[in-house]
Amino acid sequence: MKQIKHITWNSGVMVITMMLITFLSLFFKYIGLTETNIIITFILGVLVVSKFTDGYLYGIIASIIGVLNFNFFFTVPYYSLAAYRPDYPVTFAIMLIAAIITSTLTAKVKKEASLLSFREKQTQILYQISKNLLQATDLDQILEIGATKIFEFINHSVFIYVLKSSNGLSEPCILKIDENEQMFFNCDEIRKTIQTNKSFETKNVIYFPIKGLDESLGVIGINCLNSSLTIEQKSFVESISMQLALAMEREKISKKQQKAQVEMEREKLRGNLLRAVSHDLRTPLTGILGSTTTLLEHGETLEKDVTRQLLVDIFEDSKWLIHSVENILSITRMDDGKVSINKNIELVEEVVSEAILRIKKLDTQHEIKITIPDEPIMIPMDGILIKQVLINLLDNAIKYTPNDSTIEVKIFLKDDFVYFEVIDNGNGIPDENLPLIFNRFFTTSSTRGIGLGLAICKSIINAHGGVISAFNNENGGATFRFKLPVKDDIDGE
Repeated sequence: MKQIKHITWNSGVMVITMMLITFLSLFFKYIGLTETNIIITFILGVLVVSKFTDGYLYGIIASIIGVLNFNFFFTVPYYSLAAYRPDYPVTFAIMLIAAIITSTLTAKVKKEASLLSFREKQTQILYQISKNLLQATDLDQILEIGATKIFEFINHSVFIYVLKSSNGLSEPCILKIDENEQMFFNCDEIRKTIQTNKSFETKNVIYFPIKGLDESLGVIGINCLNSSLTIEQKSFVESISMQLALAMEREKISKKQQKAQVEMEREKLRGNLLRAVSHDLRTPLTGILGSTTTLLEHGETLEKDVTRQLLVDIFEDSKWLIHSVENILSITRMDDGKVSINKNIELVEEVVSEAILRIKKLDTQHEIKITIPDEPIMIPMDGILIKQVLINLLDNAIKYTPNDSTIEVKIFLKDDFVYFEVIDNGNGIPDENLPLIFNRFFTTSSTRGIGLGLAICKSIINAHGGVISAFNNENGGATFRFKLPVKDDIDGE
């Protein structure tokens, strides 16, 4: 259908142009212009036909029509193809040759201009696809960019399959010209392209392999049911397939590097944990061993106060060990992705009360004060993990405040967030330490610890979509504050 319309258009342009030129020449004859002017007018008509039609054929036909019209209307005898003057055949031959040369040169220039425009457009698209592929972050974006650019350039339906394993193909990325067009391809032809790593053409589809460094990465298919591709279009698709191959190889390398980086970070974490365990856990274990040895060997002869102090030391060291081991297990589970946030609607007062009740079992030397609104506050959160955050913050406050101090837990609502504050009246946090206190393994020389408690708090709050911070109070001491959104997805992250 398209080809018939194309022929009709070119033929119509040729016929109408030569008719107009003939009428114009008759007018020139009427006003007394010479035959030379009329010949030039017919050559002009041939030039116009060559300009607005495709190929050489219509220009050549227009040249022949021009000579015949000149002979019929403007040579003696008029309105006849006979020629009485002996110089007319030479005139006709020169006119025909000039018209054909003019037509041929015009068609050639037009073709070269079209080819130049095609190559310029191809270069622009290749540049744009290179730019877009550099910004792509995953395989789906790479395929979408490639299919879109091919579709825009050649105006044929496109599909791209990627080899995801030795036994299977990915879901295709398909772009269609219209909903009524059908894509004719089958998996056997796709696998053949992958195995041979060469392009081939069937009745309905042209297959182009996406060639990686060592193997075929996938297949680009072009629907050719209505019309086939030109050599230039095939070359363009092959160029894009090379671009896609480079982008896909880069994406694979990036994933491997990310995986290697994660493994390096995990190994680094394991090394730090081992160093922390060997250094910081050795002291309480040695203390427990020494106290129990003393009790076992001299328990009957020791005074009651000494025995009690040894038991208190064992209790304190055991409590510290349990808390440290819990933090170590929590941070390793988070790094392995084994800790999931299971959000439910929780009553804030209950979570805070349970955390304080647990901390009081471990410490009786501090007073803990609670400030909470009278109206119940219920928000989506993982109650167990938030309780762990509060326990870690309270334990941190206990470490850095003297006995008989008051620690305040304050809860309030503001701007669709629930704020939790743990306020102490100790010596505060040195300014140089404020940016570092939530980092893993950050500790101060004044207290023992492996520096994981606050890092765990930050990870849990971030996973809830909240924010945690610390600052010094104007009247002394420090405040640890975190906020959680009042409204959130119940399923969490």
